[in-house]
Amino acid sequence: MADQYNEIELNDDTVLSSSQVAALLRVSVITVEMWARNNILHGTKTSDGQFRYKYGDIVKHAEKHNISLDGDLYRITKVLIVDDDSFVADFLKDFLESREVVYEVRRTGISFMADRLMRKFRPHVMIVDLRMPGMNGIELCETFSSQINEGLRVIGISGFWNEEDKEAFLNAGGEICLNKPLDIKRLTQVLEDGRQFGEGYSLKVNLEETD
Repeated sequence: MADQYNEIELNDDTVLSSSQVAALLRVSVITVEMWARNNILHGTKTSDGQFRYKYGDIVKHAEKHNISLDGDLYRITKVLIVDDDSFVADFLKDFLESREVVYEVRRTGISFMADRLMRKFRPHVMIVDLRMPGMNGIELCETFSSQINEGLRVIGISGFWNEEDKEAFLNAGGEICLNKPLDIKRLTQVLEDGRQFGEGYSLKVNLEETD
């Protein structure tokens, strides 16, 4: 399994993200960031507001609080949310990051920002509103067709789509269309039935089936 990833060499100065710490300690991302905000776990913030942690501080935290460091550092699913409805985007991000099934989430309400995030973040899944200003969900699928061919999953959500929209979205490479308001249990089922891990859309790996 290890040779399928760019191995991270862990030493005291190795810097990890919130999702990596969550996977390592088998807790949720929200729990890790709550520790950081309350100075229970030492963390610093990057220029774009993301927490970062040194492995040495994580080890000290785990020893102090009797937490095992036996989680899988790579067992993370990356999700990009593209929705101009900030309430929906924030709710989805908070919900996914509250789960102990570790999700690393980025969101944007500007469809044209999706390209930058796609290249930088390399998600396994993109959740996209079918109807947005700028590029809609169908156009985003067409824009990211090469990533879809490499394994990117695209889940469409909308309260205002018709059968023609749905057909166009699926033909463009989308996986499924879900109605707003979202049935969160259904979304969770869709995400976890086809869950992938690792470095992003170019890697199709199910760790349950890997030696």
